[in-house]
Amino acid sequence: MQSESRLLGLAYGAVFGTLFPLFHFAARSFARRERGHAIADQIANAFMELRPKYLEAILGNTAQVLGLRPSHPRVDRVARDMVRQHARAWVDFFFYGQRPPEAALAQFASIEGLEHMDEAMAGGRGVILLTAHAGNYELGGLLLKARNLKVHAVYKPDRFEAVERLREGLRAQGGVVGIPVDGIGFSTLPLVKLLREGRLVGMQGDRDFSLNGVSMPFFGREVPFPRGPWELAAMTGAPIVTSFFYTDEDRRFHARFSAPIRVQGGRGERMAAIEHGMRAYVADLEALIRQHPSQWYCFYPFWDDPARGKSPT
Repeated sequence: MQSESRLLGLAYGAVFGTLFPLFHFAARSFARRERGHAIADQIANAFMELRPKYLEAILGNTAQVLGLRPSHPRVDRVARDMVRQHARAWVDFFFYGQRPPEAALAQFASIEGLEHMDEAMAGGRGVILLTAHAGNYELGGLLLKARNLKVHAVYKPDRFEAVERLREGLRAQGGVVGIPVDGIGFSTLPLVKLLREGRLVGMQGDRDFSLNGVSMPFFGREVPFPRGPWELAAMTGAPIVTSFFYTDEDRRFHARFSAPIRVQGGRGERMAAIEHGMRAYVADLEALIRQHPSQWYCFYPFWDDPARGKSPT
């Protein structure tokens, strides 16, 4: 959904280059993060008025998730709430990223399945921690840091440099080492090395940036999901542990880790094992989104992504 207008891109860069550092600074002084949430809500509301094409894409995605027409009042309500939830997630990241880890940990109302992480790490082959653009996954690093686990997070850099600089600094404070990739044919060698050293590699599993994904049924329609994490698991023998983070109505955090998924078998069996694991992950993600439809953050037409009509360069 990136604008093709260079002038508009420069304007966005100036706005975000000012807004994000300002909000980052202001978050230090907030006695309670709710104050930041109130400001974030206003910014989100303004964004939807100024950039209706994004709201249109969100409405389409939300309609698919809810099984309703885009003009349905509930679709509009959930879609607008998603933009506000996303803005609030940034506030929480800024707020807790500049405070002792204990402050964020105290806000976790439930943490399920940490024993699965222990089991997977004990195998000595490293672990691929697979999450999605849902809830506040950025705070997961703080949770794992408290268990002396350092996450090496694979990410596609934000197109706004000011945003990425802040995010990288806050990740580092939370014990997360960022590994930037361009999403198109990036080398897996650094990740293989980390996993063979028994490290923890964090990846997103819900966006097919490389445009060579495997189609999976998702809310009633087929859509490609990235195969990269699963090919990496097959290559290294590292188990995949899916993890999701979300918030409740009281803005408390919840974390859930699944049992390890292993991609095993010879060449002929590998693809079947990959598809089996991907289906389990997609089913878990769909269940989470059904429960919290406003906490899956996607600002482009997910099922009808225009990028799929372009050849990767």
